[in-house]
Amino acid sequence: MNFELKEFTNIPNCYHSFNVINEEHFEAYCEYLIKEMSYYFNKTLPTGLSILNPNPREDIPEYSYPDTIYLHIEDGLRESQVTYQLAHEMCHYFISTGIKNNNLTYFEETLCDLSSHFFLRNKTTYYLNSSFRDLVEYAPDLTDYSSNALASATEFKLSFSTSYDRYDRNNNKHIVKLLLPIFEKNPSLWSEVPKLANIEASTIGKLLALWKNKATAEHKKAIQEIQNIFK
Repeated sequence: MNFELKEFTNIPNCYHSFNVINEEHFEAYCEYLIKEMSYYFNKTLPTGLSILNPNPREDIPEYSYPDTIYLHIEDGLRESQVTYQLAHEMCHYFISTGIKNNNLTYFEETLCDLSSHFFLRNKTTYYLNSSFRDLVEYAPDLTDYSSNALASATEFKLSFSTSYDRYDRNNNKHIVKLLLPIFEKNPSLWSEVPKLANIEASTIGKLLALWKNKATAEHKKAIQEIQNIFK
């Protein structure tokens, strides 16, 4: 598939190609989310990033290192679907090269799922007070969508040696349920997430300990709360 790239109106050197109705609104919404996530992750606005829809390779959203995100959104503007997909892939983008140990990549995947839920819930106030209100699904449904998705997760035992397939969505959702209150209480904790890419660790216990060592003083307590989940 050939994509005709267009520069985002308000993000220089960041590009998109959306095969959707209401492309202008789709672009504006993606711009808002990119700026919001850049703020929370304490990153400058992306340069050279391309966000393309749909994904010509598979019917799934995907981050392709180093600077391409594929979404899979059908015609129309569905903000819950856009948020869920783009927030997940942007989290991978900010972690960049990713968590190094394959046995721990589930934690990156879980954080990216968490990003979907965190920013989905964060949209409620924004949409109740924006020009998008009449164009998209009613805002409180965003939190309901997140809550309903997480409610289906089955609990399992966590420890400092926990390891499983990164795409085990049930296990990921269970951990997301435990992490979400921590991040909602400490939203600036997102700024520590990209540091995970530079850590060599053999277990989740060691990864979290090294992550806490790298974190700024204000975030060490929140990471300790995450460590307590795995004990």
